[in-house]
Amino acid sequence: MLVGIVLLTLSSGLARAQTTIGLAAVVNDEPISVVDLVDRLNLIAATSNIQLTDDRRREMIPQVLRQLVDETLQMQEAKRRGFTVSDSDMSRAMGAVEQNSGMPAGGLEQYLQQNHIPLQTLKDQLRPQIAWQKILGSMRRDIEISDSEIDDVLDRIKRNQDKPRTKVQEIFLPIDNPQDEAKVLDDARKILNALQNGANFEGLARQFSANASAANGGDLGWMSSGEMESALEDTISKMSPGQISNPIRTIRGFYILKLLDRAQGDTNASTDIKLDLYQLFIPVAENASPDEIKTKVGILQKARETATSCQDMANVAVDLGSDLSGRTKGVSPQELSPMVANAVSPLKEGETSNVLKVDGGALVVMLCGKTVQSTLPDRETIRNRLTMDRLEIVARRKLRELRRQAFIDIRI
Repeated sequence: MLVGIVLLTLSSGLARAQTTIGLAAVVNDEPISVVDLVDRLNLIAATSNIQLTDDRRREMIPQVLRQLVDETLQMQEAKRRGFTVSDSDMSRAMGAVEQNSGMPAGGLEQYLQQNHIPLQTLKDQLRPQIAWQKILGSMRRDIEISDSEIDDVLDRIKRNQDKPRTKVQEIFLPIDNPQDEAKVLDDARKILNALQNGANFEGLARQFSANASAANGGDLGWMSSGEMESALEDTISKMSPGQISNPIRTIRGFYILKLLDRAQGDTNASTDIKLDLYQLFIPVAENASPDEIKTKVGILQKARETATSCQDMANVAVDLGSDLSGRTKGVSPQELSPMVANAVSPLKEGETSNVLKVDGGALVVMLCGKTVQSTLPDRETIRNRLTMDRLEIVARRKLRELRRQAFIDIRI
C-alpha cells in the first residue's frame, strides 16, 4: 500500500505534510519515514538527471530505501563509538560537493531550491557519510601494507608501461552475500538502464557506488595497465572513449565502467623529461646570396664555439637583434620537431647543437638544463591506494555485521 502512496506523492506533487502518513522502515526502533524516502528519490533524480517515470520510481524505491537503512546503521554505530558530525564538518563536505560539481560557493543551496529539494535532505545524506569516514579512519591504523606489496604494484606498472593507459569512472555494487548476487545484478542493470536513458554517471556514482571513488563521481583518474582487476581491464580494452560497459562480475561484486579517455603506452613512460633550451635564430631570405648565407651561418657557428652558457647566447641575440631567438623552459622532447629533437638529444648542459637550416633561416640550440622525473606513482601513493582498497573491504564487512545484528523492519 505504501509503495502506491510514494508513487502517488511523487506523481501528483502533494505537499510534504501530506506524506507523513506512514513509515518506510524501522531500524533498531529508529524510523525512516515516507518523507525521507520521497525527498531522497527527488534528490537523486535531480543530481543524476533522471526522469522519474512511474516505472523508474518503482525500480528505485527498494534500492534507495536500502541506502537509507545503511545510513541509519552507520549513524547509530558512529553514535555508539562517540563520533559526531560538527557544523564545520558539514560545511567542508558541502563545499567539496560544490567544487566537484563545478558550482560556485553557495551554488549548491541555490540549485536545490530551484529543484524544490530541502537542503536538509542533502545534509541527511552527507552526515552519515562523514560519520562513517570517521569510523573508517579509526580502523585505518590497524591496516598494514608491506614493502613487498608496494614493490609488486610498482613492478606490475613498469612491466605494462608500453600498454595504453586509461582514464576511467566506476560504479561498484558489492555482493556481501552470495545469495544476493541476482538482486545486485538487477540493481546494476537498473543503473545501467538509467545511464542509457541520459542519467548522469557522476551523480549515480556518488549516490550508489560503494567504493571510495564515489566521492569524486567514480573518477579513478589515469590507470596504468595492471592496476585494475583483469576482468575490468579486459572489458576496458574493448571499449571506446565515452562508452559505458555492461555490469562486470568480479570476485567482490559488479562494476559499471565508463571509459573517459585512452593514452598510448610508451616503454619510456616511467620518466618525464623536460628541457630548458635557448634558441639562437638568424633569418635568411629565400633569395639570399651564397655569401650572405655563409656570413650568417658563420655568425651562428661562432656563437656555438664561444658561448658557454645560455646567458652568453642571450647576449648574442641582443647584439643581433633577433626577435625569434629566446629561451624555452619545460619543453618535452616530443614537442620539438624531429630535426631539432635529434640535434638536442645528445647534448649535455651548456652544449650547443650544430647549425640547423630551417624554413626562413638557420639556428643553433643550447641545452640550458634538463630535468628527469619519474611518472610512476610514489611509494606513499601506492601505500595509500592499497590501504583504501583494504579499508573498503573492512568497511563492507563491518556494515554487513551491523545489518546482521540489527532489527530492520521494512514497511513497504
